[in-house]
Amino acid sequence: MKELTDDPEMPEIISHEYQPLIDSSDMGPGDWAMLARDIHKNYYYFDGFVILMGTDTMAYAASALSFMLQNLGKPVIFTGSQIPLREPYNDARKNLIMATIFASSDTMSEVCIFFHDRLLRGCRATKVNTSKLKAFDSPNLPPLAEIGINIEENDHLSRPPPRGSFRINTSMDTRTITLRLVPGFDDGSIKAMIHAARQTHLKGLVLQLYGTGNLPSLKDDLVECLANATAAGVVVVATTQCQTGSVIMGHYATGQKLLGAGVVSANDMTIEATTTKLAYLLGRQDLSISEVRDLMTVDLRGEMTPETDLPPPPLASTYQKAIAKKNRSRRY
Repeated sequence: MKELTDDPEMPEIISHEYQPLIDSSDMGPGDWAMLARDIHKNYYYFDGFVILMGTDTMAYAASALSFMLQNLGKPVIFTGSQIPLREPYNDARKNLIMATIFASSDTMSEVCIFFHDRLLRGCRATKVNTSKLKAFDSPNLPPLAEIGINIEENDHLSRPPPRGSFRINTSMDTRTITLRLVPGFDDGSIKAMIHAARQTHLKGLVLQLYGTGNLPSLKDDLVECLANATAAGVVVVATTQCQTGSVIMGHYATGQKLLGAGVVSANDMTIEATTTKLAYLLGRQDLSISEVRDLMTVDLRGEMTPETDLPPPPLASTYQKAIAKKNRSRRY
């Protein structure tokens, strides 16, 4: 592309192509770790990094690298396209040019996805469309930047510069499963699956629940099964099936039961961020299971909204709303 090589205002680019090229659906923790190691190896030779890949698992890869790259002080920008570059009309050209421009920024220090006309935080992004050019969204966080005639950056959302030296931690424990509940599900089958998985040393279980983190109130046997799992050292995390909003554990009776069973909340994290963060924390050898549970509710890379900034739960009392408003005002 001449725009990348002939324009004096574009940064100098060194490209590296992996062999063999693979579909993004075939990528997993081993491939993410390879990307993290290559960035680590070349970290002090470049101002930023652009990663081109297929879109299907891009949000998972971006989320994973957000956690693997610790004290990141440079931009790492993922991008791709819905229409291949070889086609006369495509979105690949603009995406690559803009990703390169953002990767040359000296004020950005995080993993992002640039797609269509928006720069999104990597661990906040999710793929939302298979056929539109605006294929990615960041449901619970505004874009870091949007492009039109000008580039409009939301500077107040920028991550602060790192306080320590750059390092990586690429070990991910993949002994996890994710379950999405549907009305009328057979809890006996779910209990049998959890029991069988525990026999093969299951470490993490992510539940995609209804609304603010609810399951049927009559499923006491399932709640007991979850309690037994947490007692056996399995980290059980509750997420919401809703695209926007947050899990609010304890607001309803079923949420209280889950809290009692040792289930922890994913707050407003995407499923991509939840699963990769869990695998990352479980893969760290310096953390106990109790510490993993605690850190799942702590914002590490901007992947979740601090609890004090979340809106009050539905049907909250006037007092609760006033306290929430007061807590938000203290941050500014």
